[in-house]
Amino acid sequence: MNVDDANRPMSVKEISRNASDYKFTTALSLQTWLRTAKTLDREARSYLRDGNFPKAYMLYIRESDLIMNSLPKHPDSKTKEGKKLLAQAFRGLTDVMENMEKIRPIITKDYEEWEAEAAKRQALRAKQKADKQSSAPAKTLTDYDKYAARDPTLSSRAKVLDAGDHLDLAVDLATKEFSRRDADKRASRRAGRSAEEEQSRRTAGFWNNWTDELSKRQEEDEEIFRRKMESSRAQQGVEDNHIHDFVQKMGRAEREREGISAPHINSNTTATYNYPSISRSAPVLYDPRVPTTDREPTPQPPRPPKDFIPARYEEHTPSLPELPSKELLWPLPTPENFQNGPSRPPKESALPAEPPKKKSNREHLTFKPAAYLENNEPVRYVIFPSRMREDFLRLAADNTRRGLEMCGVLCGTSVNNALFVRCLVIPEQKCTSDTCETENEGALFDYCEKEDLIQLGWIHTHPTQTCFMSSRDLHTQAGYQIMLPESIAIVCAPTDNPSYGIFRLTNPPGLPHILQCTQSSTFHPHSVDNLYTSAGKTSGGHVLETDGLDYQVCDLRPSTRH
Repeated sequence: MNVDDANRPMSVKEISRNASDYKFTTALSLQTWLRTAKTLDREARSYLRDGNFPKAYMLYIRESDLIMNSLPKHPDSKTKEGKKLLAQAFRGLTDVMENMEKIRPIITKDYEEWEAEAAKRQALRAKQKADKQSSAPAKTLTDYDKYAARDPTLSSRAKVLDAGDHLDLAVDLATKEFSRRDADKRASRRAGRSAEEEQSRRTAGFWNNWTDELSKRQEEDEEIFRRKMESSRAQQGVEDNHIHDFVQKMGRAEREREGISAPHINSNTTATYNYPSISRSAPVLYDPRVPTTDREPTPQPPRPPKDFIPARYEEHTPSLPELPSKELLWPLPTPENFQNGPSRPPKESALPAEPPKKKSNREHLTFKPAAYLENNEPVRYVIFPSRMREDFLRLAADNTRRGLEMCGVLCGTSVNNALFVRCLVIPEQKCTSDTCETENEGALFDYCEKEDLIQLGWIHTHPTQTCFMSSRDLHTQAGYQIMLPESIAIVCAPTDNPSYGIFRLTNPPGLPHILQCTQSSTFHPHSVDNLYTSAGKTSGGHVLETDGLDYQVCDLRPSTRH
């Protein structure tokens, strides 16, 4: 791999190989795997709306492979009910295949155009070397380059930012997208369309005018980005390079219309990014009486990186290609181990000017992975509204006084490659002093289907115990994390200090070990240590807390319905 490879889009074969890299086990129920397929479908549609075609394509392939090749091997699929559920899942693949056929030529065209541009750059460098026009040393390939080259999310043309450094911007973009989706849902309900009908209609509408739609969204996102950067600059009282970089990308007419002038750039200042490392550490401190003092203040956003984005076509009308083949693909190369995560590459010495590149109207904002797991799989940021935990504790107060556990489900959606918790659902449940088990799961999944939500994790109380993950908790978390690697478990222990923690299973060893465990008692031993770790940002994880994210609470328990 060379430096050019780190910036290139992924090919269809590479994305297909990435999609097939998941572990299927019959230790989980058929229902759990069908819910996983639903989660993949919702995420794919979300990335499609964002204009991230490589990631949407990867998720669609994984969904179709799971349903067509893996689920028929599950013992439950041989039962009468299992056959019915599997047949229903097969029928849902019609839209999936149609979307894959439309996405494939876009990915292929991007890849072929990159190859042509890379060949020109290579020829130019060879000429420079022959003519001794450049003495610049070869650019070192960083860990970031190696990981980004294999991440379908970063394969799309995008302005890549770190949500940890741009939390307010991430919340603003998500809030705008939530408003748009909520308006669509209200219109659909007034028209009497079901959730599935609305999803199909919305996807069809996207393809009818997708270039204009993405161009409009890009302009809206860039306007939010510009205002946020200008606000940050005014607060800091300094002239930052990121303002210069962004303004330079705007057209002259737009700059004149907005009255923005390009600030002076300090050539001695460079942007640096530090990726969080995944390590086991203590839970974040939490005092319910002082809910806002246990989080670090949100840092001012730094300059975004000057990522290379190749010039590509302005508009493309896809044709119907062949479906991806099932041929055996070459194995994924193993990345080098690292302790502190990949760092941003240094600036490359300037080369002689290349021909000017036209700006693509498909460039969008996206957030880079928050971190990489023990198996080097990227995980997205999970942005959690901090006030939600306080609302949950109030709902659980009666159970807590009686020494009974209680649980809630954290639901949300993906926007610009970050996950936002926007709904706390309290399901029907059976509660004891040591356990809480969800009942009538159908009502929970019907609600998520209707509201177009995915399950991002769960929250529960330990009224009489310390802040830890019990054996039963680990098995519950495995069911969430197999559906979504970023899934989290929040444990609230009012009598303990710290009184709450945000956790995930390690992978490996935690997730694969728990999936193979057949014990079901509330407290049982495991032969492996380091089964779970903290997921909070302050301890190197992928969860950010904010006061700025609005959310809803939905209580599905029969005793609370009116």
